[in-house]
Amino acid sequence: MFAALTTGPRGRGHQLTLAAGLVVFLAASPAQARPLYTPVQSVRSIAQGPLEVSVRVAGSTATLFQPVDRSDRWYLQARKGGNYEVRVRNTTGERIAFVIAVDGINAINGKRSHLGADEPMYVLDPWQTTTVKGWRKDLGNVSRFVFVDEERSYAARTDQANGDLGWIRVAAFNEFRPVAWGQSKNLYRDGGDARERAAAPEAKDAAPGRGEMSKNGVGTESYEPPTAAAPSPGTGWGGNQKDRVHEVDFTPERFACTQVILRYEYERGLVALGILPRRVPNDRLWEREHGTLGFAQPPTR
Repeated sequence: MFAALTTGPRGRGHQLTLAAGLVVFLAASPAQARPLYTPVQSVRSIAQGPLEVSVRVAGSTATLFQPVDRSDRWYLQARKGGNYEVRVRNTTGERIAFVIAVDGINAINGKRSHLGADEPMYVLDPWQTTTVKGWRKDLGNVSRFVFVDEERSYAARTDQANGDLGWIRVAAFNEFRPVAWGQSKNLYRDGGDARERAAAPEAKDAAPGRGEMSKNGVGTESYEPPTAAAPSPGTGWGGNQKDRVHEVDFTPERFACTQVILRYEYERGLVALGILPRRVPNDRLWEREHGTLGFAQPPTR
């Protein structure tokens, strides 16, 4: 296989009782409550089919948000310049494999992905966990995933920008057992000598010192970079990270058994989509929404 692979105590409420026996009580009417953003649920990991998936951004597990009206995907906040990695766990007692596509690009060979059974993929033993840290350069190294503006993304710099910029997709495949012939080579973590396979091509203008890799033959699409006023995030070609894997035999079934879909945006993008609440400075509506009961203070004017 390639790459291998929850709140503080609540305060105690109180009432303020005056000497005359009057109880001061303040409550908002449910009818007056008005959400400032789309209701969402938030988790630290997604359990779906044989997979459990989470994302670490700059060393911390990211919160994943799912709007009630968009149950096919989970959102996370991108932080410009921050490295991230995708942690994948096999929750079954059987071997599985998964294709991971970032910005529409297979993270192993650097080519446009259709999440198919014919693509290179990572293989997980029963109950095994792996962490995909970057674009696979060879059997011993990856180039770290890093959040950058869209025009500096790996996809854009290799002329493969596409409609999946800002998306991370993990598609799991069960093993096709009855047939023992025609097996393809896939990647498995931890030791083992093996031939090097085609790995992700270097991004254009990459730092010197890295060996040249032939460009893939994937056709390009027309691409308009975002305006400087409101950049959107993509995944760039980050620094080198040692990450040893070796090839194994694994024949996947024809179709994926499950797919976990993640969507990342900068904070302002998540606010615009209604995933995060809008917090505008000096916004009286926001201040009033979070009013608290206190004591009378002398007027200042």
